[in-house]
Amino acid sequence: MKWFKIVGILLIGILNICLVVALPTGPSTITPIGSSRYPVTIASNISAIAGNLTEVNFESNTVTNTWQGYFGNISGSIKLGDSNNNTFYDWTSASPNGEIYATRSASTPAWASVSCANQAQLTSEDTALGVNQVFDQDSVNRTFLNTTSFDAFFVSNININSTQNCRAVNLYNSSVTSSTDFQEVLLHDGSAMIYTALIKQDANGFDGRTHDFEMLVGENGHLGDTTSTPYYFYVELG
Repeated sequence: MKWFKIVGILLIGILNICLVVALPTGPSTITPIGSSRYPVTIASNISAIAGNLTEVNFESNTVTNTWQGYFGNISGSIKLGDSNNNTFYDWTSASPNGEIYATRSASTPAWASVSCANQAQLTSEDTALGVNQVFDQDSVNRTFLNTTSFDAFFVSNININSTQNCRAVNLYNSSVTSSTDFQEVLLHDGSAMIYTALIKQDANGFDGRTHDFEMLVGENGHLGDTTSTPYYFYVELG
């Protein structure tokens, strides 16, 4: 009888181990390299002469009040170790793939509840970012438009693919065209928006240099708001 009891305990332990799935984790380090901003052009002038009628064409660019951009590179490995940070073995990759997640929530996302952000959640995000959905061209709804143009991926053991009506966007390469190299998808865990950038190693970036990711995150800069917002990042390597 004791033998059966011991075997039962062992089997339960083995099942518990099998049920543990890898979850996205916070990065070991984040190293900000630098920030820059699109230049604002000072006023131009045209001379006015009484009696003249002048045809004028204008071109103007305005800095977004809704978005912060992040881009850069990533390195890392898959590790087997103990709670004291001692490594038993690791699988280091010079070109890891996976995803980078960013959220304004200080609480760890409920990864088991993650799914594609729905329309109500997109509208709520626009509201949180101070967006006027009628007039603002850079709203969440007008930025993350496509639902099919991204590669399937896993969040832990949850498959996210183009059949689920996920809102996604392809960010630019140096040709200033939408590039399938830099894909971003909007996810939600029922409590908070999760901006999700798919890692693409050494892809041609918006500035002509190679990067592993480009991503947008929402930030309210409307009505002169200059308050900064902390974002919490997680990485899942495959």
